[in-house]
Amino acid sequence: MAPSIYWAGLFVLMPLVVLLTGYPIVLQPFWGPKLEKETAARDIEAKDFRKTFLRVYLLVMGAEWLQGPYVYSLFREEKALEEQVVATLYIATYVSAAFSAFLTGYMADRFGRKTACLVFCAIHSLASFSVKFDAMWILIAGRVLSGIDLNLLWTSFESWMIAEYNARALDQSSFPLSTMFGTMTKYNCITAIFAGGAGYCLVLVSGSKTNPFIVGVFLDAVAALLIYWTWNENIRAGSKHDSSGQDGLSCDMTGKISEERVTSTLRDPRIWVLSFASCCFEGTIFIFTFFWPGTLQGAPDTEDPGHGDNTPYGVIFASFMAAMVLGAILFSLLIRNANSATVERTTAFASILPPLLLGTALFVGASSFLIAALSKAQLHLYLAFLLLEFCNGVYVPAMAYYRGKVVEDSSRALTYGLMNIPLFIFVVATLHTTSSNGEEHRQTVFMSSAVLLLAAAVSVVLGLGIPSVRPGFSRIRNEETCDIDSVEKDELVLANVD
Repeated sequence: MAPSIYWAGLFVLMPLVVLLTGYPIVLQPFWGPKLEKETAARDIEAKDFRKTFLRVYLLVMGAEWLQGPYVYSLFREEKALEEQVVATLYIATYVSAAFSAFLTGYMADRFGRKTACLVFCAIHSLASFSVKFDAMWILIAGRVLSGIDLNLLWTSFESWMIAEYNARALDQSSFPLSTMFGTMTKYNCITAIFAGGAGYCLVLVSGSKTNPFIVGVFLDAVAALLIYWTWNENIRAGSKHDSSGQDGLSCDMTGKISEERVTSTLRDPRIWVLSFASCCFEGTIFIFTFFWPGTLQGAPDTEDPGHGDNTPYGVIFASFMAAMVLGAILFSLLIRNANSATVERTTAFASILPPLLLGTALFVGASSFLIAALSKAQLHLYLAFLLLEFCNGVYVPAMAYYRGKVVEDSSRALTYGLMNIPLFIFVVATLHTTSSNGEEHRQTVFMSSAVLLLAAAVSVVLGLGIPSVRPGFSRIRNEETCDIDSVEKDELVLANVD
């Protein structure tokens, strides 16, 4: 199938994304009277908080998404490195991430999440700029730095956001934490769509796949300035707001992270279930990011056998992110419906809905990997990958919400880092087995990924989703679950706060 199928896929998915994300704004004049109420100070602060965090978060994610589709093809095609060498560079990233997970998490909790986010911007810029060089030692050093900034990206920004949210007592506003996770996922994916299109145009015009990395350096610099000027420090849970009234938390809380609290958190069986599910799903997603460019490029194409170098990676990536947006929207829709019924139904159903969504996403994701393992045609592979990204859109907010409820603020960054160590080990072990027979190896990896996701789905449903299996273990407390609300409704309420 000619590369036009990727453009067709994007043109089909994008109108759906625009329609489903934009209809609350279009219908706001009609819904406005129903949503009118006395404006609370907490709602104004919630709207401010959302803007303060998202403009930074989306900038750093935009820098990451610009590079995403081109890491493999840059090394494999533009720099003409062997596939095993490319795998070695990927391995360097995840080995670095595994070894730095504890240290980055501890330092973020100990010395401040704002500082950790600034360090991320600096390290990510250095890692991005390293691709301009051909010397192998520089490329390896850049990948090592990339592993460190990967940990900081996954732990520090979310930890800062949750701790700040709790310190401002925004749970008393009409903007629950679950809405923040849904909003983050939705706009992150939309950012990825635009970044994918921008990256494709940039490569098409400049002829070099290194330029999206350089643009990412500029975005990191802008994000660092915003962090420096608009965020204050927060160090561990329990810190208080700065009496000066500036955004953020004061840094008057010092001392060591309580070893007892970390140990207590790690003894929670839910942490291990979530860690296993995270290792399986996110590990296979990272493996997928390594294999999808070569898989689609190498798939038989009877209509245009010579399309190879013209594969529009940025367009494909944008369509993947559009599918992920649709998955995130489905998550928000199901959560909203679960909480719009009676209290009895909310208590009985909403408490197990997040793990059920997790389990479903894992099961359908396993099916998509199975399809990819058994298919050879480009169209079938592309559709399987779109289905996988749709599952990713459901998985991310569900996992973020559940993990945010079971991990304490005092050691959040450290716990998140420790939870990621099995994931990094899994990715390294898989990449280390890269064979010279690329197609056969990819089929084996996809089939193995299907089996792992099926096992993860079973563990989530049994460990988190069925109250009778282990009372007091599988359910999140009702008062924690019932704060879930629809993203669309809360955005409409906040939109009226001006």
